[in-house]
Amino acid sequence: MKKVNLLLVAVVAASVSAPALAEYTPNAHFFGYMRAGVGFDKNGGYNTQGLGGVANKVGRLGSESDAVFGELGLGTDVAKVGDTIWTVNMMLGMTAGDSDPGNWSSSYGFRQFNVEVKGLFDWDKDALLWMGKRYVQREDIHITDTYYYDISGTGFGLENVSLGSGKWSAAYVKRASDYHVFDTRYSFPLWDGASLQIGETYTLNKKPADTVSENNYKVDLEKGIFTKLKDDEKVSKAPDVVNGNTFSLEFTQGFNGGWNKTVYMWMKGASGATTEVGASRSNGDANAHKIYNFGETSLGGDFHLFHQVDYTYQKFDDKDNTKVQEYRVVLRPWLKLTQMTRAYVELGHYAKSTAQDNKAEHENERMQKATVAYAITPDAGNFWSRPEMRFFVTWLHVDGNNKGGNATFTSGRKTGSTDITVGAQVEAWW
Repeated sequence: MKKVNLLLVAVVAASVSAPALAEYTPNAHFFGYMRAGVGFDKNGGYNTQGLGGVANKVGRLGSESDAVFGELGLGTDVAKVGDTIWTVNMMLGMTAGDSDPGNWSSSYGFRQFNVEVKGLFDWDKDALLWMGKRYVQREDIHITDTYYYDISGTGFGLENVSLGSGKWSAAYVKRASDYHVFDTRYSFPLWDGASLQIGETYTLNKKPADTVSENNYKVDLEKGIFTKLKDDEKVSKAPDVVNGNTFSLEFTQGFNGGWNKTVYMWMKGASGATTEVGASRSNGDANAHKIYNFGETSLGGDFHLFHQVDYTYQKFDDKDNTKVQEYRVVLRPWLKLTQMTRAYVELGHYAKSTAQDNKAEHENERMQKATVAYAITPDAGNFWSRPEMRFFVTWLHVDGNNKGGNATFTSGRKTGSTDITVGAQVEAWW
C-alpha cells in the first residue's frame, strides 16, 4: 500500500510541476502486432519458419512459428508549437517459446524508440523529421513475410518532402556496431492509379584494425588486447571490407478489384553477396539482380487471389566463379464464405541452384507446399481484415542435394521426404 501511495504522489507532483507547454492535450495512440500458433504432425514435430525458412520460401499460411510473437507500440503527441506536432513513439517486442509454460523464458527488447516532428518546414507541412530507433519505411510482401526493403535501425531522416510532383525521403541509419546505411527514395505518380519509386541505398562497413606485433606480442588495436606470439606465428592483416550498394525501381498499379507491384533491384558488393538492401560486412563481393511481382486480384464475386513471383541471380567475384539462382511462386486464392468466415488455399514452390566452375554437379534445393485453411475474421471480404483465427492442414515436400542442409525438415528427417502438419494460428494488428 505504501508503494502505491508513493507512486500517486509522484504522478501528482509531476503533473503540477509540468511546464506551460503541457497545456497542449497529448494525443496518444496504441498500436501493435501479434501472432501465436500451435501445430503437430505424426511425429509431434512442426515445420516452421525457423526451420529452413519454410514461410519465407513457400508461404507463411500454415508454416509460421508455433511460438508467441508480439509488438506493443505507444505513440504520444507531446507538444504543439504553431503548426508543428512533436511525437514520441516506442515499441516493445516480445517472443516466447512453448518450452516454458510459465513464459519465464520470454525475451523482450525495444524495437523502436524515436521522436518525430511534423510541420517543421513552413513550405512543406507534410514533411516529417525523425530521430532515434525506428522502422524506416519498411516494405514487405505479406504472404511470405518478406521484408525486401528494410534499413531499420538507429539514426535520423526526413520523409515525405514535396519535390516536384512527388515525395522525397532520406535517412542515415547505424546498424549493429560496424556498419552504416545511407538511403534515399523518390516516389511520384505516373498516371491515374500508377506510381514509380526510385531508391538508392549505400552501406559503409567498418574496417577492422590490423593485428601488429610489438616486442614479440600480437596487438589487437581495435580491442586493445596483447597476446604473446608463438614461435611460428605471424601477425595478420585485417581482411578487406566490402561495402554494399542497391539501386531499386518499384512500379505500382492500382486497378478495379486489386493492385499489382513490380520491384527490380540491382545489388553490388556486400548487398549483392547477401541480397540484402542494408547489408552488413560480407566475405564476398557479388553482383545480384532481384525481381518481384506481387499483388491482389479479384477473380469475380467473393473469389480473390494474392500472388508472389520472384527471381534472384547472384554472381560472386570469387575463385570458383559461383553463380546462384533462386525463384519462388506463391499463390493464395481465397473465398469469402460468410460475413466473418473465409476459406484459403496456399500453394508454394521454391527452388535454388548453386553452380561453381570446380564442381560438375550443381547444388539444388527444392520445396513445395500446399495449405488448406478455414479462417474467422471481422470482415471476411477484406484480405487485410484482422484479427484472424485460422485452422489449417499443410502438406510439405522438400528435396535436393544442398550440402548446407537448408532443405531439411525438423531434426532427424532427411531431404526428399513429405510431411503433413495440422494446426491453428491467430494473427492481429491494430
